[in-house]
Amino acid sequence: MNLMLFNTQPNINTVKKILIILLILFPIFMILVNYAFEISNYPVSVMESQLSFSGNEIKSHYNQMTPSDIQQYIYAQLIDYVYIIIYSLLTLFLGLYLSRQHFFTSKIRFSAYLIGLGGLTAGCCDAIENMFILLMATRPNEFPDIYAILHSIFASIKFALLGIFIIGVVLILTIIIYRKIRR
Repeated sequence: MNLMLFNTQPNINTVKKILIILLILFPIFMILVNYAFEISNYPVSVMESQLSFSGNEIKSHYNQMTPSDIQQYIYAQLIDYVYIIIYSLLTLFLGLYLSRQHFFTSKIRFSAYLIGLGGLTAGCCDAIENMFILLMATRPNEFPDIYAILHSIFASIKFALLGIFIIGVVLILTIIIYRKIRR
């Protein structure tokens, strides 16, 4: 995979500015999304729903909600799409920023690129997961069970990729700190 373009584009000052904006937007939209989900009265945690792998279980969740609650849940998904864009770009630009540290070998730089792209891919999986949520929520008692299974598969991939992203960032930051201390 040729990622040499990422060595110079976008320039480091642009990367820093975008990172600052995203770091400001990230917690704001996290709070907004959590609030939107909370007022929808969805009966179980987001994690429990996302990893249910069961159409019958998700249908039972919708049966506990009013039509107004379901509509609010749909709105929450739409707000979540904005949050997905923000955290996807945040992971990508954090990977780019880390890769630009001047003392990194090409292997570590390449790993930082992959970490950023993995976070972006997690966001894509999250967007597909939300698509299945919207398909289920618009027909809460009639959707095919495969939607719930696919929803959970994409959620699982998202969580795995975000876990790898977090571990990768921690490892790279550890290397940065170690090298600065060693100087």
